[in-house]
Amino acid sequence: MTSFKDDSLKKNKWYFIIEVGSGKDRKRIKRRGFKRKQDADEAERELKNQLSGGLDLKGSKTLYKVFMADHLRDKKLSVRESTLKTYSALVNNHILPALGELELGEIKPRHIQNLYNDLSESGKLSDENIQKVHSIINESLNKAAGYDMLIKNPANAVKRPKADKKEMLYWTEEESHRFLNSALQENARYYCAFLLALTTGMRQGEILGLRWKDIDLDHRTISVSQTLSHDGKNFQAETKTTAGRRSIGIDVFTVTALRTLRHRTREEKMSNKNIYEDNDLVVCTNIGTRVTPRNLNRSFCIFLEKSKVKRIRFHDLRHTHVVMLLKARENNKRIAERMGWASVKMIDRYAHIMPNMQQDTADLFGGVFFKTGAIIGAAKEVN
Repeated sequence: MTSFKDDSLKKNKWYFIIEVGSGKDRKRIKRRGFKRKQDADEAERELKNQLSGGLDLKGSKTLYKVFMADHLRDKKLSVRESTLKTYSALVNNHILPALGELELGEIKPRHIQNLYNDLSESGKLSDENIQKVHSIINESLNKAAGYDMLIKNPANAVKRPKADKKEMLYWTEEESHRFLNSALQENARYYCAFLLALTTGMRQGEILGLRWKDIDLDHRTISVSQTLSHDGKNFQAETKTTAGRRSIGIDVFTVTALRTLRHRTREEKMSNKNIYEDNDLVVCTNIGTRVTPRNLNRSFCIFLEKSKVKRIRFHDLRHTHVVMLLKARENNKRIAERMGWASVKMIDRYAHIMPNMQQDTADLFGGVFFKTGAIIGAAKEVN
């Protein structure tokens, strides 16, 4: 090993020097700042192994903030605009202040773990967002390793931060009816938005992006092909996932409500023809413009109070729809397709309601199996 000690320094005196390449390409590499000779020897050995494994030494010297800028630009090709905004905010506000000035080859698991610890202790981010930070770092460093700018991804040595699962809230059938009746009695403008969330399980953005051309009332189907962004500024032609592009069957009651809404929309279009903006939207203002998520949520909260039902989020109407399907013993695969999930594993999120449903299933089985009373030696009650 070629480790040396610099006694002119007060601390971290050890360093090593190696030479790589040959001829005109021959280079001398010096690494300083090691506390012990053993530390310098280990770092030298690791660097030599990395170089023999194909490490692009010049690439490993790239600042993480420079590499991350390219990584985010690449992400434009594979994620939605709203997702990219979320990624960019986490990168610029939380990841780069901690890691941005480090070279790729300098990033160690300890740097990454310290970032997670700081974010958790400061309360700057929720557990879910800290998990997103981990996903972004891990993906970017995997890419760097794939480009031979790193031999191995240091984030692989760091455990994914945990996040406590939030309680999943949902309404009973009685609560759902009470809320809808309250909105219907007051002829609420966004009644059909609430109804669609409960009877189809569509996401809020999918409902606000729904167009009349996406609905076939005669065949009772809805095609989900456009969503409104969370900030209400843009329509996105693609859905959240590939599975999100789907066709949903709708019940007769919902069809009737949509026919009524379509008639009202046509009347408004005629009454306001000089200023009407025809976007073909199912849920829109009286002059045809988009409804922002904020305004829809405001209306939702008003009827929460008026109907005196359990307070839940608009998104929990989607959970309510799933629970109703599970109680109706719908096939898991059909539920996943209806909800736009890529996997039936998403059903596992509803495991907490399964015990009561299992009892219902047991009672149903018992009612059929013991119906004839033909079982010999039937169980007797023990006094």
